[in-house]
Amino acid sequence: MYADLDENGKKRVKYELPKADMHVHISMAWDDGRFIRAVKKGYTTLGPDFLTNRDNRYFANLSEHHFAYEAARKKAQLTPVGLSDIVQTYLQKIAQQGAIYAEISNSFRSGSDFDWQMEAIAAGIDAANHNTGIESRIVVTTLRDHGHEQAEKAAQHLAKVKYRHVTAFGLVGNEEKDDFYNYAKSFKIAYNDAGLGLAPHVAEQYPANAIGFLDALPKEALNQSHTTDPRRTRAGHATTIHLSSDLMNEFAQNNICIESCISSNNRIGLPQRTLNYNIGDVIGSGADRQFAVDRPLSTYFNDKIEQHPITEFIQRGIPICLGSDNPLLQNTNISKEYSQTLRAGVDQKLLLTFTENAIKFANIDNETRQTLMGKVKEYESRIKGNSPPSATSNGYVHASNFLTHPNR
Repeated sequence: MYADLDENGKKRVKYELPKADMHVHISMAWDDGRFIRAVKKGYTTLGPDFLTNRDNRYFANLSEHHFAYEAARKKAQLTPVGLSDIVQTYLQKIAQQGAIYAEISNSFRSGSDFDWQMEAIAAGIDAANHNTGIESRIVVTTLRDHGHEQAEKAAQHLAKVKYRHVTAFGLVGNEEKDDFYNYAKSFKIAYNDAGLGLAPHVAEQYPANAIGFLDALPKEALNQSHTTDPRRTRAGHATTIHLSSDLMNEFAQNNICIESCISSNNRIGLPQRTLNYNIGDVIGSGADRQFAVDRPLSTYFNDKIEQHPITEFIQRGIPICLGSDNPLLQNTNISKEYSQTLRAGVDQKLLLTFTENAIKFANIDNETRQTLMGKVKEYESRIKGNSPPSATSNGYVHASNFLTHPNR
């Protein structure tokens, strides 16, 4: 219905299916051609074999991944034109794959560099929208390695300076650095003063981070998907909450949408402290709340996608949307991420639900939300009417539509 078999017998989601990329770091959304040019110019300390050697894009832990991330962009010397081109190219590429919406992340930094970066990203968004119709918004993130005071500074800055297309505030970086609850003030400023939605990384590596996250959020930021307020709260990754039924249930009860990044989770190993959890242990945080470990750890690293907990989250009633995270480092794109859910055991009948959830939990004005949902409903009605479209919602036709025997 929504997927075909490729030449290797694997299910691949059709390009015509409306999609949304809800978790992507734009600084690692280069295409392969741009990366090769960067290698030739000495703009990255990674070599060309990074693309050709599959093992290079698997990381034993998050520290190794961050090392590759910094190596890839260390000498990038991006200009406004270069950054806007990365954004435009990426968005137009995923629009060809069926994407109708994306939320892209950019890290806060002090000074004029941040101003021109935000303008360049907005210009790329505008160009892609003009050319393809894809809608996009920006999540401004702050790095945990810089501490909660820097996060508060970032939130205060966003309350004073209004950048085009910025609609959400997030948190990234080393989860072991401190307790998530330390960032409660920054999230309060971002939500109440800057008027932004919230989309931080949560419990990607350490489940205790989810407890701090739940306690740090402004209470009014929960259960927002059924209100007229356009702001939403999502949790990036949140993979390790599968260890506790009570923790998963709290996410479901608070209607917190998880941005699931299957390829990223599959390619980045978990820390030893998380690997050591056993049933009967207790997950705690600085917020003095504890949750019992009553579920076995899913070992979804390296070719074990079928063990990813996404199906468990769905069964618990947690809304799920999808993200490509770092497409260059994870060798992925949003169309592939939709296909990865099938490998993880998701019924293809649920594929469109990921897009519906993305739109419900997108940080966009309600008029745009209705327009995007209309595209999903139109596709759904055509499928039910047995007249599936041959083009994406943005008008692109994939070459497979011209093949006489597409499944050979």
